[in-house]
Amino acid sequence: MRLMVLFLLFFSSAMAQAGYYELGLSGNYRKIYLPTSTGEARESFDETVSYSASIAYYFAEMAALELSYTRGQSERFVPSETADSLTTYFFSLVGMDLIFTFAKRQDPFVPYIKIGGAYFVEKYVDYEFTNHVGTSPAPQRVKLDPTFVPSLGLGLKLRLTDTMAFKIGAEAWTSDALGRTTRWDWAGRAGVSWFF
Repeated sequence: MRLMVLFLLFFSSAMAQAGYYELGLSGNYRKIYLPTSTGEARESFDETVSYSASIAYYFAEMAALELSYTRGQSERFVPSETADSLTTYFFSLVGMDLIFTFAKRQDPFVPYIKIGGAYFVEKYVDYEFTNHVGTSPAPQRVKLDPTFVPSLGLGLKLRLTDTMAFKIGAEAWTSDALGRTTRWDWAGRAGVSWFF
């Protein structure tokens, strides 16, 4: 009985500060130049860009359920004397995560972790080859199956005002469903969020 009373007191105190929303916008950009051994004047590179929008509901002072949408693409360009290749990977995914913070909403620094899952609504790869000698083949598009994958992340929110924060973090998800040969993809993110 005492344990139940203590649990109810803890739960009610946590819920007393809950019931607010957080709207977030963030982005990621990365470009890496790759070394080449062919003597080609142009450089190989990998370039990635993605954008995310999210809304989270805080059902307790330091716990929330977040729904997010991310869209992005990644390009790899490899030039050579005879042909150039450009591989472009497009994706869009919807995520659902539980967020746990390690500080209260009003604190100036709010570290957090998140864990959940994401569903790849759209995944496809475009292959383009440009021959410098002869005819170039037509671009090819390969569509990949929609997949549900696990995801996790961590980050830090820096309070700017009572209703606005700057946040930085990193997120990771598997490239395919668990049980297959998978690798973890990850992305660093920066953005802003509003509380209401």
